[in-house]
Amino acid sequence: MNSALINSNKERFLALIACLLITFCMGTVHAFSTLIQNIELQTGVGRMASSLVYSIALVNVTLAVFFGHILYRKVSPNLLILLIAILPILGLFFSSSQSWLGWVIGYGFLFGLSSGLGYGLSLFIVSSITERDKLGYALGLVTASYAFGAVAFSMIYPFLFSYFGFISGYIIGLGFLSSIVIIGLACYKFSNVHIKNELHTDTHIQSRSSKVIPLWFGYFLGVFAGLMAIGHAVPLIISSGGSILTAISSITLMTLGSAFAGIYAGWLVDRYGCKRPLFIILLFNCIALVGLATISNVHLLIVLLVTIASIYGAVIAIYPTLVNHLVGKELSAKIYGRVFTAWGAAGLISPSLAGWLFEKNNSYDSSILFAASVSIIAVLVIWKMKYTIK
Repeated sequence: MNSALINSNKERFLALIACLLITFCMGTVHAFSTLIQNIELQTGVGRMASSLVYSIALVNVTLAVFFGHILYRKVSPNLLILLIAILPILGLFFSSSQSWLGWVIGYGFLFGLSSGLGYGLSLFIVSSITERDKLGYALGLVTASYAFGAVAFSMIYPFLFSYFGFISGYIIGLGFLSSIVIIGLACYKFSNVHIKNELHTDTHIQSRSSKVIPLWFGYFLGVFAGLMAIGHAVPLIISSGGSILTAISSITLMTLGSAFAGIYAGWLVDRYGCKRPLFIILLFNCIALVGLATISNVHLLIVLLVTIASIYGAVIAIYPTLVNHLVGKELSAKIYGRVFTAWGAAGLISPSLAGWLFEKNNSYDSSILFAASVSIIAVLVIWKMKYTIK
């Protein structure tokens, strides 16, 4: 069984701070929308090709979380945190070539892997050092910090680009991020936390792995609408009469709502377990999506989009705790890595499907109603899920 050899709350706190700093920095991979136009101008490619850089980053975030449990067992957290700090800087050697392939390698592969490794490692460390009755809140803080990084750098990157130019501003931004990760490394080192991760037999793993399928589908269906709303919020708002400035401001509100909802959801699951809060928020998601398809007022539309994004943040905050409760600490990193592929699949399918349906119908109504149907199925999957705390 995983065990953390910890002597005091101070050591736990330092390790938690390290993880929050790491996830804050690695969440900035999702501030890609501030880079996309500059990448197009620099490389001479179109919107589809430049968007592919981000899609590749999402795939590599997913792969890093999926395979992360192998690294957690074989490599010390100190070395992994150092690697997390180095990979984005290595990516600069490729992206500074000002070619599309350079951005694919530097941002899509190296920064994507670093982001996923930082997120997965932080969840693993916090899960290992936190008592069960505080686990939801602690993991909620980790997922929220990941979202806050995206919000902060969606504002910091444009400031850096306007004062230093795109290339120099991006280099300064990445240098700042890597420096914060190094501070996180120092915090973890001073915490003196030692995590023991024992090997488990295939039989033991298989006895719990039957839970992966319902968990996977619950996650995929639960985040589907949120990823669609986040990916298409700007055109949705503009098509309802909102300005570009209103749409951009709404994206910030949606991301903040997602982050704060993650913290609150973590607090809830420590008191009521995972199943009831997850069931209720997904039920609200269905109602919000039906409202989104029927309401044309832009201000109400924004309120509903923020609600859907907040529910998305709550779902991704609850799921690591849900997996931990269902399979136990000793297998949570491995099983969560498998379940997390549902997020990657939803991230690739949902926005693209919404775009295709919009082109077919010249409206987002069919996309929204489809997402509402998916959310209803998610409610049913969670309702039928057997929930027993290990």
